[in-house]
Amino acid sequence: MLRYMARLGYKCIFHDPGTRGRKTPFKEVEPGLFVLSRDVPPAAVCPDSPVILWITLPEHHLLTDGIYQEQLMIFDICDLPEEEFDYWKPEFDKAMSKADLVFAASYLLYEKYRYMHHNVHYLPNGANYRAFQRKGPRPADFPETPGPVAGFHGALASWIDWNLVYHLAKRLPRWSFVFVGPLLNITEDRLPYGKNIFYITEKSFEQLPYYTNHFDVGIIPFQVRDMTDYSCPIKMYEYFACGKPVVSTPIHEVSLCPLARIGRSAGEFAGHIEQAYSQVLAETDTSKQFRSWAMMNSWEQRASLADKIIRHSLARAVG
Repeated sequence: MLRYMARLGYKCIFHDPGTRGRKTPFKEVEPGLFVLSRDVPPAAVCPDSPVILWITLPEHHLLTDGIYQEQLMIFDICDLPEEEFDYWKPEFDKAMSKADLVFAASYLLYEKYRYMHHNVHYLPNGANYRAFQRKGPRPADFPETPGPVAGFHGALASWIDWNLVYHLAKRLPRWSFVFVGPLLNITEDRLPYGKNIFYITEKSFEQLPYYTNHFDVGIIPFQVRDMTDYSCPIKMYEYFACGKPVVSTPIHEVSLCPLARIGRSAGEFAGHIEQAYSQVLAETDTSKQFRSWAMMNSWEQRASLADKIIRHSLARAVG
């Protein structure tokens, strides 16, 4: 998002006050986009134009009215402060009360908080569309198995329905189920294992497209509960950016996408995986349709929408 905001003319500064001693404490990632460690005060690159403080962690409301001297504070709500994110609760309401502008990453979050603040806007996640056009040979640690691949990239977390994964692998023995990412909130002994289930360690964002582009179907096997139902999985947009069909459990935000296939049981989910793959093989325009949708829902488009909302909010604040 910040890359594209910078291209719209904003000076964007990612300030990491918890990091010091970095080899390059002051780095311009690209024109207009800076990364600073705590060794460099933000005033070193702060523009003379209005300063906007954009936070996602509720506790960062403590940074307001301090070193940034911001004219506008944005609270970007990415997840529901429940279950795995329950630790957000103590500071969440304070962040809401201090914010001049609130973005909600899913429609359910928007519906929940739109009447709790005077300036709430629905701003879903997106994809770095251009990054996911990168293709290359099969990575050395990608399984060399016959048959199609159902792939997942992201945190191998407690909110994934690992029982569902186990049963999918049993129902679809000719498929390889490949998971790319780090463990989060769980240990290896809680993961399902089988001849056609493969785990690949976390990859950098630059490497990730080379893995995702070797999936045949992108899957989102999340448990359906409050925390996940209020989420907006970025991986959906990234799978589509690679031209891959998406099969998911009935997460609300994914269900809003007309191109995603929704599996409400292991049998239905497995059937959608097979059907999605067959459709791509039979219809040459299907992958183009997925990419087109991803392009319309890219971070570039999200930045353009955020820009309009921010400019309106600043004008109203000045007025």
